[in-house]
Parts: sequence; C-alpha cells; structure tokens
Amino acid sequence: MPPKAETAQPERGVAPELLQHLRACADPLRLAILRLLAEDAFAVQELCRILDIGQPNLSHHLKLLSDAGLLEAHRDGTHTFYRRALPTAKQDVEIALLTTLDAQPLPGALAAGRSAVFQARAERSRAFFARHADAFDHRRDLIAAPEHYLPVLATLLPERGGRALEIGPGPGEFLPVLADRFDSVVALDSAPSMLERARELCRSAELDNVTLLGGELPAPGARLRDASLAEPFDVIVCAMVLHHAPDPAALLGRCAPLLTPGGTLLIAELCPHLQDWVIEACGDVWRGFDPEQLGSWAAAAGFADAGRQFLAQRNGFRIQLRRFTLTASTATA
Repeated sequence: MPPKAETAQPERGVAPELLQHLRACADPLRLAILRLLAEDAFAVQELCRILDIGQPNLSHHLKLLSDAGLLEAHRDGTHTFYRRALPTAKQDVEIALLTTLDAQPLPGALAAGRSAVFQARAERSRAFFARHADAFDHRRDLIAAPEHYLPVLATLLPERGGRALEIGPGPGEFLPVLADRFDSVVALDSAPSMLERARELCRSAELDNVTLLGGELPAPGARLRDASLAEPFDVIVCAMVLHHAPDPAALLGRCAPLLTPGGTLLIAELCPHLQDWVIEACGDVWRGFDPEQLGSWAAAAGFADAGRQFLAQRNGFRIQLRRFTLTASTATA
C-alpha cells in the first residue's frame, strides 16, 4: 500500500502571536522599518523618502508589522505617523530580536535619508518662529501658559547648584529662577528671535550669571563651539521643547554627556492630544508624547526616572513634568 501523502499540519506548541511576529520580521525591508523606528516616529511620506519606495508598497509592509503588534500608528492632521510598539516584559523573543536589530549600525543610505528628514523638520520649525515671533506668546498661551507649569517645575529643582543649562528658553521666563539657584546658567536656543527676547529679559532683570547661546545642542563627541558648554552641568531643563524637536530621542541622548554623575534632567512636555491646529498655529512637530515612550527614550539615553507630575490645562491639554537622573554607569562611560 503506498504511503499516504503528507498534508499540511497546524503549528503545534507555538503561540500564534509569536509566529505572526516572526513572519512579519522575515523581510529585509520590514527589518529596516523597525530599525528606523527604534527611537523616533515617522510619517508615511517621510518613510517613503528614507526607504526610496512608493506609498502602496510601504503601506503593505506597515500593515503586516502593525497587524503583528510591532507598530503603532497615530493620526496627526493629514499625516499618519508610525512608531514601534513597546514590547511587554513577557515578549522575550520580540525583545531579543529588537535588541539585536538595534545593535546593528544603520546603513548609510538610510542614515542619510533620516538626516534629510530631520533637517526638513528643523527648517520648518525655524521658519515658523521667524514668521510668528510677535504672536508667539498668545499662541503658546492657548495651549499652556508658562505661569501655570513653571512654578511646579521649579519645585523639582535642587535648592542650590553650580551650573544649569536650559535648552530652548524661549522668551526666558524660567531664567530668573535658574539664575537665583545656580552659580552660572547657560541658555541655548536655535531661534534668534527668541534668543533676543531672552537677552532683553536678562538685561532688565540684571541676570549677570546667565550666558545666552544660539544654535543646537552638540552631538555626543562633537567639538564644542563654546567654552561655556565644556564643563558638566548639575541640571538641564527642557520646558516645552521636545514637541518642537526634529528628533526628541536624540535630544535626550545629547543631554546625557553634558551632565555631572547623578545630574538632573527636568522636562515639561505635552501629553498626547488630538488638537491638529497646534501644528500650524504653534509650529509643533509632535502632538505631545506618551509618558511611557518618553520614559523609554530617557532610559535608552542613560537616565533613571526620578518622579513625575501631571497638570491639566485649558482646551483639554495635559502637561507631564518629569525628573530624570543620570545613572552612574552612563556618567562614567
């Protein structure tokens, strides 16, 4: 009697979710997408530009990854942004795969495409502040007036300290607080119009221990263009800055090398919201950040979570006030 023909057998002893994860990852392009989304979110159009593929082809791959639970999507006006979903502690295989993937250097073409996207974001943000400097205060107050959250942020500061850095001080409302508590303060802003307003505030308030600098925060290992950034800081403050940043995760990574061991990073930032008008009205790149995502970026940069508070604001906005400390292993690396 001839042997019976073998028929396809269902997978046994393997969780269906695991099989779906593995199948979704079994493609070089989808692995490239996961690698790109390790620390940032990109719009569909941005991913098409970086990967040099058409939108229908990209949408197919994004759907497979999303169906497997590896990606999350959120609408931002007319755009859809994708980011990597945070794995749970029980997803050991997924964590191992993503850890191995993230350890690989980003191929040159992808790195160049990503840099071009970040540059375009930065140019849009700078252009906005150049056009709307006079209306900045009114538009910002529609979301969250500084007098509502800066006093609470001040309670997270040390009573006294040596050096403090504020990134993106805007008109400079928080500089008097820092100048009163720290021996020296450096304020860094990429918008000349905001820097000039901060300079006027420092003159009128006679803040003689504040140094104002224009430009971006230097990348780790980059040559410092100003001596005032050479010595480590006890505290770095980012108040309502990350939602304007082209690459928020990278900005947190750039803060770590500038802090003393055990130094403090203070962040005031919007929680996720659905208000599309802020993109045009306020020059925002992002509509807030999930607290867990922000914590994940900070942990990847070498920070430990040291406390958080949440404030409800007008028009349905919510602010997260976060305190992170630089771990000893990061400071000594």
